[in-house]
Amino acid sequence: MKKGYYIHFEGRESIGVSKKIDMQMEELNKKYDMRELEVITPDRSLLERVIGLFPTMSIRRNYEQALEQLEQPDFLYVRRSVADRAYLHFWKKIKERYPHCKIIIEIFTYPYDKCDFGKWNAWPFYLKELIYRPRLKRYVDRFVTYTEDREIFGIPTLRTTNGIHVESVRQVAGQFTEKRLRMIAVAFMQRQHGYERIIEGLRQYYDTDASRDYQVELNLVGDGPEKPLYQKLVRKYHLEEQVHFYPTLTGQELDDLYDENDLGLVGFGMYKVGYFGKMMSLKSREYLAKGMPLLTGSAIDVLDDDYPYAKVFPNDGSTVDMMEVIRFFEQTKGMAGDKGRMSDQIREFAFTHVSMEAVMRPVTAFIEKDTTVL
Repeated sequence: MKKGYYIHFEGRESIGVSKKIDMQMEELNKKYDMRELEVITPDRSLLERVIGLFPTMSIRRNYEQALEQLEQPDFLYVRRSVADRAYLHFWKKIKERYPHCKIIIEIFTYPYDKCDFGKWNAWPFYLKELIYRPRLKRYVDRFVTYTEDREIFGIPTLRTTNGIHVESVRQVAGQFTEKRLRMIAVAFMQRQHGYERIIEGLRQYYDTDASRDYQVELNLVGDGPEKPLYQKLVRKYHLEEQVHFYPTLTGQELDDLYDENDLGLVGFGMYKVGYFGKMMSLKSREYLAKGMPLLTGSAIDVLDDDYPYAKVFPNDGSTVDMMEVIRFFEQTKGMAGDKGRMSDQIREFAFTHVSMEAVMRPVTAFIEKDTTVL
């Protein structure tokens, strides 16, 4: 069995990153003898911090301790960190000791310059990147990317997307209710969620659509800075009976609420943050794993334009037309026949396209590839 190390730079400090590390480790452990290795930044004096800002100096990290923990690795799977002289030297020493060890670095956002170095006080680290990242191609075998780029900084890529442990997500149960449509959004409510477009659509539907014969409801689950705006709009439009707010829910309580709903809402406000590409949000994966049809204001990366169980609205500030939503819902019901059959089909799609096994397949295929033909 091949031996691998999952290397990260204090990634456990973030709950979201920690969960992703756990999922990737669990998947790699199915095939390989995996060890987790954390590269830590120790406490530093003010002088050390200042010196470390110079372009050719480095952030002090426990690289030597990390090297001592490596035992004949066949491959390393790494979460990217800022490139500086010591970072580059770390990979160089590993290649010198273990020339057949494959070094695979995941670039979780690309391009990342604007995101990572956009603030004025980040420029010293940006200078380090500009100096040292072009040299990574001497030691790094592959970058893992969530984009379509075949090469980054002169290094070939392994292209993949965000994944989820589909088997750990409970499938929705229950049946459709005649002439009733219930939508659910589970999120930490931020600008990019844009659920005011849905609330505006409900106002328009209940105020002006004389042909309405559907009871349409919205369940918003979670807290966040945008929640007061949504609550204010609901009060303003007198939609208290149609829009229901819940705090952050987990476990059985959340699963039970999912069972009562028909459509899952992804993001409707990505235009606000200047993003017009395809979304790779974990929430879209969760809805698919649940077996729920999707409504979204941006295209989803793993869904073709003709995927029958997703409805994509424009990525702008326009009101979401509830009559369009109802027509979509009626169409999906007509195709599937009942809720159970529909959720089975959607969940099977999730296993095939967004399970951790599926999204890690390019990585494991490269690990298995004969190094003599690289």
